[in-house]
Amino acid sequence: MEKTFEFAENVVGFLINEEIDQEKVEEILSKIRDRLEVVSPIYLYIEDESDEGISLGGFLKAVKFHFSHSKDMKKIAIVTDDKLFKKSMEMKDFVVPADVKSFERKERMKAMNWVMI
Repeated sequence: MEKTFEFAENVVGFLINEEIDQEKVEEILSKIRDRLEVVSPIYLYIEDESDEGISLGGFLKAVKFHFSHSKDMKKIAIVTDDKLFKKSMEMKDFVVPADVKSFERKERMKAMNWVMI
């Protein structure tokens, strides 16, 4: 289950408390597509509250989406204490044009500020 929220019309956030597998990524991407019908580009905040991280399938699905929407995503803030999830997001920063940055949970306010600037 995830909670969604908006900082502004172009800033969308997700708080996720389970593993981010292919199904969960599809749910998130569906909500992102809905937002993109209203405004583009968007800024994205994702907080992994569970530390279960992202599955390989989920990661690949997210990367594929970002390639097909390369101009629609400006910044992506990932908040997690899961080291593998952080590393995968740092790798993603090299393959997608959006500015991707990882933060520890204790830095969530810093992440929120970063994604909004």
